[in-house]
Amino acid sequence: STRRASGVRLVFSHNLSYRHRRHQRLLAPSSPHCRHRAQPASSRFWMLGCALESREAVFAALSFSAASGSLLIINKLCIHAIPAPSFIATIQFAVCTLFCLFLRASGLAAVDGFEREKVRPYLAYTGMFVCTIYCNMKALQNSNVETLIVFRACCPIVVSLLDYLFLGRELPSARSFASLLLLVAGATSYVLTDAQWKLSGFRAYGWVGAYFCILSVEMAYGKHIVGPNLGFTSPWGPTLYSNSLSLLPMAAIGLAASEAETVRTSQLSTGSVALLALSCVVGVAISFTGWCTPRRFPDTS
Repeated sequence: STRRASGVRLVFSHNLSYRHRRHQRLLAPSSPHCRHRAQPASSRFWMLGCALESREAVFAALSFSAASGSLLIINKLCIHAIPAPSFIATIQFAVCTLFCLFLRASGLAAVDGFEREKVRPYLAYTGMFVCTIYCNMKALQNSNVETLIVFRACCPIVVSLLDYLFLGRELPSARSFASLLLLVAGATSYVLTDAQWKLSGFRAYGWVGAYFCILSVEMAYGKHIVGPNLGFTSPWGPTLYSNSLSLLPMAAIGLAASEAETVRTSQLSTGSVALLALSCVVGVAISFTGWCTPRRFPDTS
């Protein structure tokens, strides 16, 4: 009986020891079963910050896509009601500028003030920005929205090369390059089946072609601006700079194109004014989210 009792105690102690070792192994930092409990608090907070930053990046990209697509359609309707592209763009710039100044005065957002060190390099971007918006408006006035979307979707092809040549970034990976080739194939098939191309040839894509070329350079240079070179505290800074510095050049283009007489003779209805107001609201959204996207995705366009 004594031997039997000692054997039972030995087996019992061995089982306890085995369970204890297994429990410690499961709670070890390298164990996949309990990594979240073994990691220190600083690591957990870092992972939480990465998750939140990733969600903010996705939200910024989706918001920009929604605002960009909506503004194309709204601007097309506005130009149909008010055939004055520069006038519409000038009103949008003015509303966005006033909104940014309101945010700065009220302290609701961090908006950079005007500094000579930032204004000088921004003048080159302003010239490209004004030409891009004007070509965008003229393309909407003379062609359909689908044509503009196709050309705009091909901009990452040129931007990726400019990033590599002038910003020191890597070329697209094999998978990304295959996606870009797919874009080229889709754009080529669209052009070959477009009725305007069959009737007018290259003349049908004059404004949209100029828009494509200028926008590609503008997007690459815009990444340089929102980087650490100028040191903007938030996307509201470049939003204010882009719209305020573009007011006078865009208004000058409108005066040179005799758009003042066009606006004076146009019959502005309640619907056209409502469309113009809606375009201003969406214009503020696309200006802000457009500068958020290069910050969140510095290696893409």
